[in-house]
Amino acid sequence: MKFTKILALTLTAVLAATSMFACNKAEEDNVLTCGVTIFENMNEKDENGNWTGFETEFAQEVGKLIGMEVAFQEIDWSQKYNELNSGAIDCVWNGFTANSSDNGIKRSELVDFSYGYMLNQQCIVAKKDTAIKAEADLAGKTACVEGGSAGASYAESVTENVIAAVAQIDTFKEVKSGAVDFAVVDIILAKNICGKGDFADLAIVESITLDSEIYAVGFKKGSELTAKVNEAIKTLEANGKLMEIATKYGFENTIAVTETID
Repeated sequence: MKFTKILALTLTAVLAATSMFACNKAEEDNVLTCGVTIFENMNEKDENGNWTGFETEFAQEVGKLIGMEVAFQEIDWSQKYNELNSGAIDCVWNGFTANSSDNGIKRSELVDFSYGYMLNQQCIVAKKDTAIKAEADLAGKTACVEGGSAGASYAESVTENVIAAVAQIDTFKEVKSGAVDFAVVDIILAKNICGKGDFADLAIVESITLDSEIYAVGFKKGSELTAKVNEAIKTLEANGKLMEIATKYGFENTIAVTETID
């Protein structure tokens, strides 16, 4: 019993020290490393391999204000907390739903969130000729989700047949191929993809409406970077730069800076 208590205290101290070291390292190197996945019009690479999109430019503008270079590192979304706590990345900046849970634990208990800056919600994507019209129709069907996403939590609550993909874009491919009946994804992404190009035969199931979400940047617990980024977000809102970037990528109707996320 005593040994277990000592071990727990030791692990807590090690994790705290690791978090402090990672934060200090980011500031010493003067580089803010953002963990991202490929998310159309948010974080993606252009024909020259350069990162582009709303989240990309937003992060870069924040970097200018806090005096740090911004780098982007592609991650497996299901490993976001491990990447963050190990110091491999300094933050998760990629359509991170703040008012959600993972494995029954509020995300706000796992990371420190910046101010919220964008509204979103999950949606159901299926083939245009789908028989899915109501939530009850999802029972027994096979769903595809990005592992560790807000969509995954919802899918697991309505069907036992859930397949995890590495990135949200892969879920559309699974629906198109017929391997699954539907996907649960961010509506911001779905609106940019469904009915276009290779995914012309896919559509959002408009008759099923899910809860609203708030995007925010996730940092390690206790990170000094959170307050600095918050100050920068407020500045970019006040000077109109945040809305300018959002409008460039078609997100002007989803911007909403809020200091609370619950």
